[in-house]
Amino acid sequence: MLNISRYQNWSKKRLMDHARLAYGVNSLLGRIGANPKIDKNGKLNVLTLPLHLAPHELSGFNVCASATTGCILACLHTAGNPAYMAQKEKSRIARTRLYFANRALFLEILRREIKALLRRATALDMRPAVRLNATSDIKWEFVRYDIGSGKEFTLFSEFPQLQFYDYTKHSNRKNLPANYHLTFSLAENNHAQAIEAFNNGMNLAVVFDTKRGQALPEQFTIDAGRAGKISAPVFDGDYTDYRPSDKRGIIGLRAKGDARHDKSGFVNIGSARHCIVNIGQAAPFEFIGGKWPANQKKASA
Repeated sequence: MLNISRYQNWSKKRLMDHARLAYGVNSLLGRIGANPKIDKNGKLNVLTLPLHLAPHELSGFNVCASATTGCILACLHTAGNPAYMAQKEKSRIARTRLYFANRALFLEILRREIKALLRRATALDMRPAVRLNATSDIKWEFVRYDIGSGKEFTLFSEFPQLQFYDYTKHSNRKNLPANYHLTFSLAENNHAQAIEAFNNGMNLAVVFDTKRGQALPEQFTIDAGRAGKISAPVFDGDYTDYRPSDKRGIIGLRAKGDARHDKSGFVNIGSARHCIVNIGQAAPFEFIGGKWPANQKKASA
């Protein structure tokens, strides 16, 4: 268990000066108003801040152990104004390297920023929430620390009043803290894992090529042959980002950033009322010339 007590008596200025000078880190959580998708949570009176790390191995450390080729190429890391991309990437790399180089300092900064979020949410009479894996897939439920009392904490146990939520591609995450909600992310070749996750109680996030303002499919089916089959209604996941409020089913997302140009199969056909992914015995997926082979994927009205 990691002891982070050495930083307990440091002032905020000393803490952040050290993080800035030694690791190039100015903050961990995003700013209010900086992420338009997450800001939509205000419709539900939820004030949410994300933690953006450098995805996959961009920093030299792998924070997305179950990432697929399509996922890496279509990562939301690329979404947003390209004019800010260089600085955004530099900041995310610095945060990720801090997490691995000095986790005690990282966690102390994160704890203080969470406490500031709680105070801000109280002042605004809003419910607070945090996305720890906005561009990563770390199993935070296993990140444990001691603040000097000898008692073991996770972020979820130290802040039980705070709702955490994330997307994940780890299908076997079970017995999660009550205040941590996960949605499984479908990719181009993890359909068996998606069925497992759905049967374990997770909703599935599915990216479609549906344009902004157009309706998503009403139903989504995965038929993976011997690996199983599921079919569920699709709900619009772009209305807000707040996944804990979702109904049971498929959370439909419109392709953003580099995902709009996906040729890997990560992005699904969204032009039909009922979208069917038929894997059968085919493995791995093939996406040939921008079109699915007829025996692997189809969309039917």
